[in-house]
Amino acid sequence: MQEIKEKIRSLLTPIVDHHHAFLIDVAVRNERGDKLVQVFVDTDIGVTIEECAEISRELAAAIDTRNIIESSYRLEVSSPGIDKPLKLLRQYHKNIGRRFKVTYERAGTKSAIIGTLSSIAEDLLTFSPDKGEPVTVEFSEIIESKEELPW
Repeated sequence: MQEIKEKIRSLLTPIVDHHHAFLIDVAVRNERGDKLVQVFVDTDIGVTIEECAEISRELAAAIDTRNIIESSYRLEVSSPGIDKPLKLLRQYHKNIGRRFKVTYERAGTKSAIIGTLSSIAEDLLTFSPDKGEPVTVEFSEIIESKEELPW
């Protein structure tokens, strides 16, 4: 599975670049006798359904031409969705002003904060909790970061 995942990643690079998008993640797993390939992409302003469909068509053609997956498969190309953790620093920029639950590790100690992403400077992200002082976290310290829904 890892080999298939890496081959798909290499096929995706020129495709997402062409669409001014970026790759967040690729997942490949067995599902009911077939392979399920899930590709998560985004752009700096948000990816559209049409862009996902175009990327999907181009990727499917590339997979089939190179015979990367020999059995039948299902391909899903989408944005990561609100329930998925942010994985790339680039994803945070369009999310300034939104609330996150961030788990991070600094000097061997794990901590968590729930707060609004208030600013980004280089690789430093500042989160402002409802009470207390803002916390600045280096991107490399983040273990997981998910948007907190307002309800």
